[in-house]
Amino acid sequence: MSQKKVKFNIVDIIVILILIAGVAFVGVKMFGGQEPAAAADPAAGAPYLVTFHADCVPEEVAATLTVGSKSENASRNMDLGTLVDFTTAESVIYGFDSKGNCVASEKPGYVSVTLVCRVTGTQEPTGLQVGQFMLNVGHNMGVRCGNTEINCNVWNITPAATE
Repeated sequence: MSQKKVKFNIVDIIVILILIAGVAFVGVKMFGGQEPAAAADPAAGAPYLVTFHADCVPEEVAATLTVGSKSENASRNMDLGTLVDFTTAESVIYGFDSKGNCVASEKPGYVSVTLVCRVTGTQEPTGLQVGQFMLNVGHNMGVRCGNTEINCNVWNITPAATE
């Protein structure tokens, strides 16, 4: 019985190294640890008022909001300071009428909600840096105030009056 000798050339070795690197990359992406929660450093930055808005929130959810509750980015558990004010108004949903025109209307049992949070951050050219997260007007995110979570858009970012 004869045995064939296996020969590797440089191309084979490069292909094997690329495959190993690919498997390692996929393993890190799939099984790597979750991103650590980023907390705002109270000593870093200045106070800002960030206004969030949601057009259509169930009335029962809006009724659970409490001024003074802790606010955070719901997907990253990142501190967004304190809820200092909120307002509710008629809900706004958009649809089409019989002529194909886009129209705004109200949805029974729902309200629009505007949240104002006092946040400590640093103004950057691209937005407000809060911890490891950048806030920009128009940004869509889940905001948790106490036990209430609402999907909102950032409407306004203004410096807060110092006390």
